[in-house]
Amino acid sequence: MRRAAGGAFALVLFLVAPSSPAETPRRPRTGLVLSGGSAHGFAHVGVLKVLEELRVPVDVVAGTSMGSIVGGLYASGMSPAEMERLLLTTDWEDLLDDRPSRDRLSFRRKQDDVLNYVDLEMGLTRKGIAFPSGLIAGQKLGFLLKTLTLGTIGIESFDELAIPFRCVATDIGTGKKVVLSDGSLAEAIRASMSIPGVFSPVPRGERLLVDGGLVENLPVAEAKAMGAEVVVAVDVSSDKFDPAKLRSFGGVLSRMASLPIKENVAKALSGASVVVAPRVADIPSMDFARGGQLVRRGEEAARAVAKELSALSIPEEEYRAYRERVRGRRPGLPVVDSIQTVSAGVDPRQIAARLETRAGRPLDVAMLRRDLDRIYEMGVFETVEFRFLRDEGRNILVIDAKPKSWGPTFLRIGSGFEANFDGDATLALRGTIHAMQLDSLGGELKVTLELGTIPGVHVEMYQPLDYRGHFFASAYVDWIRTLARISTPEGLVGEGRLALVQGTVDAGISLGSWGQVRAGVFRGTGTGEPLVTNLPLEDVNIEFGGVFAFAGVDTLDDLSFPRRGTKAMARVESFRTALGSETSFNRLMLLGTHAIPAGSRSTVLLTGGWEDTMGSHPPFYLLFTLSDFTRLAALSREVAGGERAAYAAVSVQHRIASLPTRIGRGVYVGGTFEMGRVWARREETGFDGTRPAGGLFVGADSVLGPIYAGFGVGYGGNTSLYVLLGRPY
Repeated sequence: MRRAAGGAFALVLFLVAPSSPAETPRRPRTGLVLSGGSAHGFAHVGVLKVLEELRVPVDVVAGTSMGSIVGGLYASGMSPAEMERLLLTTDWEDLLDDRPSRDRLSFRRKQDDVLNYVDLEMGLTRKGIAFPSGLIAGQKLGFLLKTLTLGTIGIESFDELAIPFRCVATDIGTGKKVVLSDGSLAEAIRASMSIPGVFSPVPRGERLLVDGGLVENLPVAEAKAMGAEVVVAVDVSSDKFDPAKLRSFGGVLSRMASLPIKENVAKALSGASVVVAPRVADIPSMDFARGGQLVRRGEEAARAVAKELSALSIPEEEYRAYRERVRGRRPGLPVVDSIQTVSAGVDPRQIAARLETRAGRPLDVAMLRRDLDRIYEMGVFETVEFRFLRDEGRNILVIDAKPKSWGPTFLRIGSGFEANFDGDATLALRGTIHAMQLDSLGGELKVTLELGTIPGVHVEMYQPLDYRGHFFASAYVDWIRTLARISTPEGLVGEGRLALVQGTVDAGISLGSWGQVRAGVFRGTGTGEPLVTNLPLEDVNIEFGGVFAFAGVDTLDDLSFPRRGTKAMARVESFRTALGSETSFNRLMLLGTHAIPAGSRSTVLLTGGWEDTMGSHPPFYLLFTLSDFTRLAALSREVAGGERAAYAAVSVQHRIASLPTRIGRGVYVGGTFEMGRVWARREETGFDGTRPAGGLFVGADSVLGPIYAGFGVGYGGNTSLYVLLGRPY
């Protein structure tokens, strides 16, 4: 309070200082300084709203981190009302997740989700295992900033903006302050808010830049360097901390990062004329969902010092002219005169083939975003950005695809776990080495090793046949050791262990991001060993071979807890003696799931399947079963397999809470009602043996994958308690 009074006194002295009779009274050059503070920066917008209500013109703006976003957009001509709509309608949880929306991924990339990898991709280089430089590369955030600042194309110096602007970053190599005053406005803002360890550093010349809050979270000095005579400083940094958290490693690191910010803010405040300090300490700095409340906190704080701010106001007519000058400098979307692509380690024809944006037309922002998503989902780029170059009055759109520094050979790990309280359990630990961009068309080699209850090895060579990847051919070899039920027409005989090796060659067509069609030939061999049986059985040698056709559709937005979309597949296999099979028989599999949003937090899931041998008799190890942890979990897993099976379910899931970003995304509760039937032999008809089941579950979308715990009740009073880690769809 004493500091605000002192600032007001100095301000009054400045305003009433006598001028000579020949001089025209002038107002002081006013600088606005906005601090960093993550979501707390929403309060800056509330302060701007009050400044406009009080008709306070801003002559220069300086900001750091979140303050650089608000300050940069305001300096480029965006109104506080526009900023408020933008900040409150942006999905910040999605914006801070680099992965493209799943429904935009190619069908091939979507298949990787099934294996339940953890959200950490590592690289294999000549120096060993390499890691990303940050949890978030800023792909989506960078695109948003670029589109919001399209009106600044051609502006080299930030002094040429509607309001002169500066933002502050830190050189991570030297630890020194870097004041950004020219170049790309979007890239400058992005550098200023690049929190170390969270966002990847932003290269600028020979330097790598990170969040400026480490050296100057409230850049009062930069506003004064631009000629500000009166400085209005908005401080949304918070020094609140819980001493109990200092007992944890994460708490100590967090406090160590906040201490230099506290010190440099205190030093900067002494140079401000008016300090606006919104009350934000009770709101977590990453709670973007409370943006509206933070905007109101900014308004309240500005009105608390309205007397001091009003001393800077100007007459209404003069302010209207000022605002028209500032707002009127925002041109429309630029025309794309030509397109260039920049990519290292990837044939530029792969990039060009994925672009639908064409030269000679005004920029279509939505189309450009889809273009960049198609390039980014190739999986080899850390960021895919765009920028405009001006060349003799022409706009050159540059698509800059920066390769991952830890690629293009990647290592991913994952796990799966299923268990019930009847003693049935399976555990899977898996690792995949994925070598990409093996040739100009983008060939791939993938090797997956799975350990646990059902060990296996998968080796695949995948070869696109065109630069867009529409057509492809692949060859893969699988080895697996698993358990299978042994059945006769009279029922279950027992259980045996199988060891199988299969080779497959196929080709297909990718149908955009939503589907795929493929067909091929396969050949396999193996052994079967009876373990626990009711009848004396000998080991068997297994030989099989045939042809198959597959068609799949996948538009689900998430495989763990989907909100919308469809995932369906049809696969036909024809085992033929001419291709090495012991007997000739057929198999048909039709499976599908459809997700329907029901309100803002609930989803209805419709799931069904039909599996049939199409009138033929397969061997015991290729019979169909339904009773597992994701289908009819309440039924005994000893139910015999059959030559035909049908399944249908209706599930409802409801999101009850969110999880911290480092732990996961959400917590869910739900219930399901299921119906299923297995026909032991094709001669059986009718649905008299259909078994109902149902259950309740609680689940969490964690960094390790979706985790479920549930209770199921089945036909005849069968019950089951189960735990599942892995993708259910």
